[in-house]
Order: sequence, then C-alpha cells, then structure tokens
Amino acid sequence: MFRLDNILERWAELYTPIKHSTENPTFFRISMIDADSYFVRNYNKMTGPCMAYATHIDAELAKQNPKAISYRHIIYFLVKQPAGTLSKTTITDEAGATEARFKTDDMVQDLLAVLWTMKAAVNGKQPSITGGTSGVSELAAFIAATVVDAQYAEGLRGLQLDGAHWGTLPVMLNGWQVCGLTIEQINPRQLCINQEKYI
Repeated sequence: MFRLDNILERWAELYTPIKHSTENPTFFRISMIDADSYFVRNYNKMTGPCMAYATHIDAELAKQNPKAISYRHIIYFLVKQPAGTLSKTTITDEAGATEARFKTDDMVQDLLAVLWTMKAAVNGKQPSITGGTSGVSELAAFIAATVVDAQYAEGLRGLQLDGAHWGTLPVMLNGWQVCGLTIEQINPRQLCINQEKYI
C-alpha cells in the first residue's frame, strides 16, 4: 500500500510555514475534518499553520482501465486568522479571513511543486530545485531518497497531479480557515489470488 501520508509528514517537517515536530505537532492523520478529529478537539493548543491527511479509504475501479484502482487522497491545510481579526464584537473580518485563505493556497501549491518534482524524478527526469545557499538541502536529500524507495516509487508515478483539485471550505473552525486538496492516484489492481492469505 502506497503511504502518501508518510511523505506528507516528512514534507511538513521540512516546510518552514508548518515545521511539524514531535514537540510541536502540526501534521495530523485524521478521518475527516469533523468534531471527532484530533485537530478540531485540540485546536486551542495550536498557533501556526497545520495540515492533516484524511486516512479514510476512497477508491473505485478506474473507468479508463479495468486493471487499475483509482484512489483519492484528501489533504487539509489550516491557517489561523490573525488574532486582531477575530473580535467577538464583529461578525467577521474578511481581510483577515482572505489573508488566511490565500496562505492555504500558497501551501497547496508548494506541496504540489514537491510532488511534481518527485514524480518527474521517478520517471527519470532531473529534479528542479531552485534557491538555497550551499550544498544539498534537506529537501533535495528527502526527494532523492524518496524517489528511489521501492515502497514510494510506483505510487508517486500514479499520482494524477494535473487533475489535482483544491478549495477553501465555506466554514471557519474557531478562527481557522481550511483548504482541502484532493489528489487522485491510479494504482495497478491485484488480479491474482494470493493463496498464502487463505487456510
């Protein structure tokens, strides 16, 4: 099984706006953004941008290829509105909300750029990473190690990044603006029976 969530967690550790760590977790595996999710139950402990990966399985047999399965990965980006824009005496501050929404859009595009680079590298193209001051950055090292790892290579190849879809949700979670990103992945379907799984 391709574990995109493991790639996303490492990216969240390296990506400065999120800076996920054990001491300050900002990446979460959740079922969905609802009242039972870890994020919604613990939002008051968090201050900076966060991301969450929906772990529920959403798959179907691919219409264009009966020997493949189409999976949908759903990723949420969350940015808190600036503190001064959340007054209890005003209904909403659209300037603060807009700023937070555009930050989520920036984060989505930064993630997609890394995934496009990984997919290109898996397909034999030279990764394109700009900026940096010296040597091989941690991001470049992460990309290089991920694309040669057999557990990730096939899954990265199947990501349908040209059809990625994202948008902000029309609700605000206690001052947090939420943007959902959906990425489809086409995987080969298991066509043979594995007798070792049976009595």
